[in-house]
Amino acid sequence: MSLFHKEKLKSLCREHWLLLPIFVFGFFGVGYQTVPVFVWLFFPTVLSYSRKQWFNLLTVYIVFTIGGALANLGIFDGDTTLPTLQHPGAAIGLASVGNLNVVAALAIDRLAQRRVAWQRLTVFPCAWTGLWLFYGVWGNFGDSYTFSNALTSGWPELLQLAALLGRPSLDFVLAMFGTAVLELFTALKDTPVLIDDTPRPSSAGYRTASAYAALMVLVLAYGGFRVNIHNGSFYQVGYTNYVPKTVPVGCVVGPGGIDMPLQYDHAHWFDKSVQLARSGAKLVLWSEETAAVDDAASETRLLEQAKQVAAEHGIYLAITYDVRGPVGENKLTMITPSGDIAINYNKAHPVPGVETQPAGEEVLQYVDTPEFGRIGAAICFDYNFASYIRQASKHNVDVMLQATWTWGPIGTYHARGNAVRAIENGFTQFRCASQSLSGIFEPTSNGIFQQQVATLTNNAYLFYMPLQKRIWTVYGVTGDVFGYGCLVASLFAAVYFVLKPAQQAVQLEEEESA
Repeated sequence: MSLFHKEKLKSLCREHWLLLPIFVFGFFGVGYQTVPVFVWLFFPTVLSYSRKQWFNLLTVYIVFTIGGALANLGIFDGDTTLPTLQHPGAAIGLASVGNLNVVAALAIDRLAQRRVAWQRLTVFPCAWTGLWLFYGVWGNFGDSYTFSNALTSGWPELLQLAALLGRPSLDFVLAMFGTAVLELFTALKDTPVLIDDTPRPSSAGYRTASAYAALMVLVLAYGGFRVNIHNGSFYQVGYTNYVPKTVPVGCVVGPGGIDMPLQYDHAHWFDKSVQLARSGAKLVLWSEETAAVDDAASETRLLEQAKQVAAEHGIYLAITYDVRGPVGENKLTMITPSGDIAINYNKAHPVPGVETQPAGEEVLQYVDTPEFGRIGAAICFDYNFASYIRQASKHNVDVMLQATWTWGPIGTYHARGNAVRAIENGFTQFRCASQSLSGIFEPTSNGIFQQQVATLTNNAYLFYMPLQKRIWTVYGVTGDVFGYGCLVASLFAAVYFVLKPAQQAVQLEEEESA
C-alpha cells in the first residue's frame, strides 16, 4: 500500500471511527437484549459524529439501521418448528422506517448548531421526542421500537417521570443527555486552565450542563418519593397501618398460536381455572388466544361453559379465545361470579404482519366490582398504544387486565415496555402471558407488591393482587401534550432555522444594491 493510500485510510478512520460505537449501540441499545448504558452513550456519540458534516447523516442511517435490524431479527419468530431469525426482512424494514426519525432529529439538530446554547441543548431533544411520538401513534407499531424501552429494565426512580409526562418524557431526558454532554465537553475543551487571568470563553456550556443536572436531580427526587414512600406510609408508619390486603388471582397460560389442537381442548383450560379457584384465586385470567372457536354457535357454547365455572366457584373468569369465522376476532370475555358477561372485548390493535383479522373498536371496557374496584381489560399489543390505554385514567380504572402471547425473544422486552402504562395511568396491572413475564405490575415500577415470573405455555400460576385504588397521575389528565408540544416546537424551530438565513441574505442583498 502506497504512502498516499495509507494516509487516506488514516484520515478516513479519524473521520469515521465513531461509526463502530454507533453500530454497537444500535445492536445493544434498541433490541431485545439491551445494555441500558449503551442507550445513554448513543446520544453524545451520534450527535458528535453527525455534526461534522451533512453526509454523515447518511452513514449514520445505514450503520445504525444495520445494528438495529440485527438487534431485532427475531421479531417474528412465531413458528417454533422453524429455526430462529425467520423473517429478517421484517426486522430490516422496521429498523429502516424507524431510523428515519433518527436522521430527521439529527438534521434538525444540525440546523440549531449556530444558535445560542439553550437552543443547542433543547432543539434535538424536542425533535427526537416529538418524532418518536408521531411514529408511535401513526406508525402502526406503537412504542415497540422506542429507545426508552431500554430504561424499563432498571432505574425505577427515572421511570416514574412517565407518571408526569408519559413515555415521551423518558425519550426527552435521554436525548438531552447527549446535547448536555457535548455542551460540557466543548466548554472544557475551550477553557484555559493554566493561567488564571487568561480570558475565558462564555460559560454557556457549563450553564446548560448544570441545567440538565438540576433537571435530573428533580426527576430522580420525584421518582424516589414515588417509589419509596407508599401512599399512607409517611412518616415511618408500620406495615399494618398502610399496606392493603392482597387477594389471590390466577393466570392460565395457554398455547397462543403455537398449538392449535390444544386451543380446541376447552375442558383442559377450564380444569386449570378450577384448580386455581380451589387454590384460592378470586379472579382467573387466561393468556391471549388460549382457546379457539370456529363460529358463533361454538362461541356460545364456550361462554356458557365459562359462565357455569365462574358461578359454581364464585370467581371472576376472564377467558381469551380466537373466533375463526365468519369474521376473525381475538377476544377477551370476563364473567362475573354471578355468571354474567361483564366485558366482551375484541382486540383493538392487531399486530401488523401477524394478525390479519379486523381491528376491534377502540373503546376500553370496564366493570365495577365490590372486591377489586373498577376493572378494565385489553389484549397484548393494545398496551403499546399509550393514548388508547389512557382511557383507563379517564374512567378511573383501578385494575387493568392484560392477556398476551409473545414469541421468540421478545417476551421480557415487551412486558417491561408495557408496564410503563401502569406508571403513566396509576393503575395496578395484572398480566397473564404466554412465553413472557406474567404477574402484578404496580404504578411505582418496583413497588412492594411487584411480582414477575417468566411463564411458559400450558401452565397455571397464582399471584397476590393488592386491593388498592388507582393513583392519580398528571399524565392521566394531560396525555401526550408534552410530546406533541415537543413535535410542534421542533418543527417550528426547523422552519425558522431554514428561513431566517435566507431572509437575512435577501436583506443584505437589498442593502448592498441600495
